[in-house]
This record gives sequence, structure tokens and C-alpha cells, in this order.
Amino acid sequence: MRGMIYMIVLTGLLMAGCEKEPCGCEEDQPVWFQYRYVNFAWGYQELGWLIDADGNVRIFNLPGDFRVPDSSGFVSREDLLHNLSLTDSTIHTVEKTDLEYYADLITAAAEGKIGESLNIAADAGSSVLSCYRFDEYADAYQYVFLAQSGDWEQFNLSAEAGILVDWLVDLGDVFWLSE
Repeated sequence: MRGMIYMIVLTGLLMAGCEKEPCGCEEDQPVWFQYRYVNFAWGYQELGWLIDADGNVRIFNLPGDFRVPDSSGFVSREDLLHNLSLTDSTIHTVEKTDLEYYADLITAAAEGKIGESLNIAADAGSSVLSCYRFDEYADAYQYVFLAQSGDWEQFNLSAEAGILVDWLVDLGDVFWLSE
């Protein structure tokens, strides 16, 4: 009986010290979600937006030196902050509760398998939706692919990625080919 009381007290103390963070990421993560469109047909186009820690949907157009993940799929905090510095205005603000809800889906989306890539258009470019999660072992942010549309269509097959794609497309200002 005495052992059971100690276990209950110990469990209570451990749980009291735990505070939930969305998707296991850093609380001050600079970028949560990203939309990037690139097209080389009929002239060069590169534009998109980033959703920052405050829920601001910040746009960029022809950013010049947009920094992408390295060959292992990671990007540094400095690179994310650099990309944020390339934005020139805020077009929407996501409510904090919505941002937390969708950020909580990132970890499961990161575990999703990537489906087959299908050619569905020509000269449509490439629209990619993605997100980031902090990896404490790499001390960097893991790039999480959600979906691609345009010349090629490809999807992260996890249910959580599907929810995120629907939400991000519904935010607007996304070139997305759909059935």
C-alpha cells in the first residue's frame, strides 16, 4: 500500500512538471508552415509565404537567396530567420488556437510516407506545401513535405498531412491544381 502511495505521488509530481508544447517543437520556433511556388516557364517566378510563431502569414516574391534544407532535410534557425527577413508584408493572421491545433499535427505528418509523383500538367510550375519541426538531436529544423501540385502532383499520405494541406490551401493565396 505504501509503495502505491509513493507511485501516485511520484506520478503526480512528474506530470505537474510537464507542459505541452505543440508538436515537440521549440516554443519560439520562427517558421511553422511554408508555401513556395517556383516556375521557369515564360520567365522566372518564385513566390510564397511563411507562417511565423505569431501566426502571421508573411509573403515573399523573388527572394533571391531563399535558403532550403540541406541534403539531410534540415534547416538551421538562422536560415529560417533569414527566409523570414525576405518577406515584405503580412497577408493574414492565423488565430493562436488554430496555429496550435495545426502545429500539433506536424509530428504525425512527419512520419507519413510520400506517395508516387505523377505528371499532371505542363508549364504549371511547382507549388509545395511544407512545415518544420525542431529536432533536438540535430539542433535544427526538419523539413516536412506535405504536398506538391503543378507540373507534378505528390502527397504525404498521412491523414494529418491531408488535414494540413486542406487547411493551408483554404488559407488562400496558393496556386493549387485540383480535380
